[in-house]
Amino acid sequence: MADSKTSTTNKVLRTQKRVMGWAMFCSELLVLALVFGAWLLLRMMDYAGGLEALSCARFTQVWLSVSRAASRIVFPLEFWLTLEAEGLEAVCLDVTQELVVLLTGMLVFWILERLLWSIIQSIGRSRIRAHMQQVTLLAQEARQLGEEAAKRQAQMPAPRVDVLEEAIDHLSPTQTARLHMGDPDLQGLEDAVNDLLDRMQAAYSQQTRFVSDASHELRTPIAVLKGYADLLERWGKDDPQVRDESIAAIQAEAERMSRLVEQLLFLARGDSGRTRLQPVSLDLAELTREVWEESQMIDPEHRWILDAPEAVPCTGDRDMLKQALRILADNARKYTAAGKSITLRAYRNDGGHGCLAVRDEGMGIKAQDAPHVFDRFYRSDPARTRQSGGAGLGLAIADWIVTQHGGHMEVYSWEGVGSRFTIVLDGNAGQPAQNEANT
Repeated sequence: MADSKTSTTNKVLRTQKRVMGWAMFCSELLVLALVFGAWLLLRMMDYAGGLEALSCARFTQVWLSVSRAASRIVFPLEFWLTLEAEGLEAVCLDVTQELVVLLTGMLVFWILERLLWSIIQSIGRSRIRAHMQQVTLLAQEARQLGEEAAKRQAQMPAPRVDVLEEAIDHLSPTQTARLHMGDPDLQGLEDAVNDLLDRMQAAYSQQTRFVSDASHELRTPIAVLKGYADLLERWGKDDPQVRDESIAAIQAEAERMSRLVEQLLFLARGDSGRTRLQPVSLDLAELTREVWEESQMIDPEHRWILDAPEAVPCTGDRDMLKQALRILADNARKYTAAGKSITLRAYRNDGGHGCLAVRDEGMGIKAQDAPHVFDRFYRSDPARTRQSGGAGLGLAIADWIVTQHGGHMEVYSWEGVGSRFTIVLDGNAGQPAQNEANT
């Protein structure tokens, strides 16, 4: 271990020495160039006659030459600086003594720098060794902890991860299944997996029920179409009454099937996220007035009442919200006897939220059926289904539209008295509030 620590210390020191050596070499060259440049600038200023004259002088020759000096033994070289500028007489100066002093100073600077580096390196060596000693101790403790953990794991009868994987392998999202491990440390993970299984099983059951109900709804009109087609084939060619009745029935069932398929496609696109809202600024009172006018024109058998005295500004998808309000109005028309009233209302509730309400004087909803009115294909009474002629998807579509707007639906109903469906659109706080009248 000591040899390894010494080797690591030497590697660190060699790397540090190499980096610092290059840094010092570059700094020495830079200092030498700066000093030599300053000296040369001073000589040129003396030759030109000052700094201002130097800035205007045009030098044609600046040359440093070296020659052998036979009379000198210690330093047998001579340095001559030749300066020549336009309008001035060329001179050749002996600068040997000045350059010798300059080089001597640089040599002394280099020696002092190396001495200082040696002292710093010796101090750094001791500090690096001290740090490496701490790293070595940490490595020894980590190795010891790893060995102890490996021994404890080897003594366990089976790893918890393996037990968890085996328990999950026996689960099925299509069947009622729960994860039970009996380990208190994994209780939180067990609860999370069981919650996920519950949601998956609920979604699978809802999807299975949806497919089953859709198949049942499509099977009825197909059977009717097939029956009337057979009737046309047997007797419709010669009997005009049978032919007309069959054609009318086929057209009605085809239209009903077309509406059902459109509703199914709307819900399928919504569930898959392919239906996108196009929010714009709109007035709920104006939208309510449009549906009220259309309802009066389509259904003159009922008394349609409009309650939208003032503007209710809101942000949302105009076409989607109008479709939801139409669904509620059409639903009220189906379950309200002719001659009775249906009220369409736009207002802002106490919380500042924009609201759309449809109130009828129809047969009402049973208490046990009210929580399920927005479920897809839900039917509370076969007689009501035959009377309405729908497939039980309209309210589900309206609820989906309102939910996508961040709102919710409210239902108040009394059997034999009537019902009120209210669309509450959230996100409109800060607008003037208007109290909701009792109904």
